[in-house]
Amino acid sequence: MNIWIFNHYATAPSQVGGTRHYDLASQLVQRGHRVTIFASSFNHFSRQETQDFAGGTYFKEENLDNINYLWIKTSPYDNTLKRLRNILDYTFNAYRAARNKLTREKPDIIIGSSVHPLAAYLGYALAKKAEKPFYFEERDLWPQTFVDFGKLSKRNPVAVVLYAWEKFLYKKATRIIVLFQKATGYVASRGINPEKIIFLPNGVNLQAFRQNEKKQDQAVEQLMQPYKYKVVYTGSHGIANHLEPLLETAHLLQHQNPDIQFILVGDGPKKNELQQKAAAYQLTNLTFADPVPKEKIPFLLSLADLSFISMQKSPLYKWGFSMNKIYDYMAAGLPIMLYSSSEVVGDFQDICGVELAESPQELAAKINTVIFDVNYKQQASQFLKAYVEEHFSWEKLALKLEKYMLSDCKQELSHAEKNI
Repeated sequence: MNIWIFNHYATAPSQVGGTRHYDLASQLVQRGHRVTIFASSFNHFSRQETQDFAGGTYFKEENLDNINYLWIKTSPYDNTLKRLRNILDYTFNAYRAARNKLTREKPDIIIGSSVHPLAAYLGYALAKKAEKPFYFEERDLWPQTFVDFGKLSKRNPVAVVLYAWEKFLYKKATRIIVLFQKATGYVASRGINPEKIIFLPNGVNLQAFRQNEKKQDQAVEQLMQPYKYKVVYTGSHGIANHLEPLLETAHLLQHQNPDIQFILVGDGPKKNELQQKAAAYQLTNLTFADPVPKEKIPFLLSLADLSFISMQKSPLYKWGFSMNKIYDYMAAGLPIMLYSSSEVVGDFQDICGVELAESPQELAAKINTVIFDVNYKQQASQFLKAYVEEHFSWEKLALKLEKYMLSDCKQELSHAEKNI
């Protein structure tokens, strides 16, 4: 099969950000398929341009580990209006690049992936033009995310338009891919046939992870080596990431156990505010570090003792969650210190190696106990590695998706032959 994926924010392992579609494409390519990823040249996570464009060009092709990337030229941004322009740049230029590519080849399947709905619509429009199946991948529930976090009212005109757009894409899609297990119920509640829905969470490329764990990096070593015991967080520093409790926990442990260091790796809209709060607490046991490329995360985690995730109470999580960092932590065999509530995380808290805390005091106590318990950490490490291999390896996830795609391509071909 020839598969096209439209994801504005897709990245490569050498860049900062998630590599969902690189990892998926890598497995599909190994199984004999061709994959092209249409991605923005301006990296959303590092806020940096990643490509050099010759004068007048609006896309650039690159073969990366047998995956074809079409880097789409987009404008940089540092505020909402400029980001909107960046989205429109991607939509317009990716469409032009795809139209150009259609003169040379035809895809068999097109995947249009949100976050923003224009990338998904782009996939639909091109699939319709090529007369091929369209898969709508909804990585976040827009606008439900904004509604559940209190950013929009359901009756807000923007929300109304986004709900209508979402419903349109649901109806037009051959398949709908969701990342949260209970999101299948959300989609079905919109009047969609459940048989169209594929649950395909984030995962981890275990082969690449094991290889990258052994790739030493001087900058990462300099970040981690000075400290005896390390609790690590990797990822965005935003509202949904709810990192304030970690600062309070660090404040509680600063004098109880100065050998424990908290290391926050990443960036985001709340990072400056968090740094100011850390300074007000006079925290010496907390380090803020710049984001690192995805391919360096395994080595970084191999030098840590515990990992951290925080999830604030929100109706959004009733649909589940699928954070990249969870599977990275599991693949590294790092016990996960989870700050949340049992009603949010559900059965996830019952996994060996996951410690749930509902207050900074409880979190501090658990960290102070677990970090020195060698036997517990060894048992948790073995279980988490086996668990992520069984449920969240990209090898198995890609195989699951491939079965749907082969079936739909066969059905589409049969339908075309009947119309001849």
